[in-house]
Amino acid sequence: MSNQTSPFDPNEFAEWLLKGLREVLEYRVRQTLDRERWMEFFKSKIPNKNEVVHLALKQAFLKAGFQFEDLNLGSAHFHVIRKSWRKPEAGQETRRLLFIPGFGDSPGSWLPLFTLSQRELSRSFDEVVVLDFPGYLGFLSRHEMITSMEILLSVVKTVCEANPPTVLMGHSLGGWLAARVAQDLPRMMDHLLLFAPSGLTPIDERKTFGDFIVRNQQLELSEILELIVFDARKFKPILSTEFKEFYSKSGVAEFVGSVTAEQFIDPARPFLAKKISVLWGEKDEFVPTHWIRYWIEHYGDYLDAYLLKDTGHIPQMERPLVTAQAMMHALLEKGGVEGMGWKKIQSRKKEYATQSGKTQAQAGYLK
Repeated sequence: MSNQTSPFDPNEFAEWLLKGLREVLEYRVRQTLDRERWMEFFKSKIPNKNEVVHLALKQAFLKAGFQFEDLNLGSAHFHVIRKSWRKPEAGQETRRLLFIPGFGDSPGSWLPLFTLSQRELSRSFDEVVVLDFPGYLGFLSRHEMITSMEILLSVVKTVCEANPPTVLMGHSLGGWLAARVAQDLPRMMDHLLLFAPSGLTPIDERKTFGDFIVRNQQLELSEILELIVFDARKFKPILSTEFKEFYSKSGVAEFVGSVTAEQFIDPARPFLAKKISVLWGEKDEFVPTHWIRYWIEHYGDYLDAYLLKDTGHIPQMERPLVTAQAMMHALLEKGGVEGMGWKKIQSRKKEYATQSGKTQAQAGYLK
């Protein structure tokens, strides 16, 4: 019997050739490329979850008609975010709501509140202006954080002088900044509206509060959330690790250490605002709810005070609809039914009246 060879199979030969080429290429790639280095390179080009959220929020602001303006003071970079509905007629002043967010906060967390209130705000104001701080969780989160209370006060004062507010509104540290600047503004405004403001505390509680903020850096995210929101389980997926990363920054302790006694709100001094409103989460443990009594004690004649039910320190995220209703009631004395998530615990008896360019209270203080 003669020897026989298998017939030539072109498909089999092609598979053999491709397999050999693949092995050669894989070997050459392993020899010439650092796989880990290239993987890190490609990862760096892909936005992380927080960057995607920031991009989406910025698009939401732009779509809602807000415009971003850059403000540079020294080496610090800020955003002034503005939404204008109309230009006032010649000779009339712009009716403006100017808002200062809190420590580490993002303007994005307040977009739902502004959206829910847009109809009434557009009727009562010509524009809304929101300040965005560098290094916080807003649109400038990659920038260096400002660790000086003096600089932040200077920035808020500069923005207020360039954009004189009809209503000055602030939350937490933003409420402190707004209130402190409102004692030094060159002109009277209609309303000072504050959400859980820090800054008006007895002398013996000031250091305790500063130590409390710094001590929170050592807590787990879940423990911090227990202090800040009423329902911590609900907000853990939303606030995620970025929130913990902010409070872990060394600049937090540096900022707390920069605060001086003169920068606290002096209860002997009036605000250059005809009326004051304070809104507080009933379950706030971060800037504790019981501090509302200091505001009532020192400014009660000119103060409306509101409590938000089942709400902690970030009412704009925890209960945006209830918060919008309480805010509209404080601003316009309409916007919801008391008892449906909020209640008014203090009503002002009068407004500051001007007297030769000064409020009556200021005139008395300056004597």
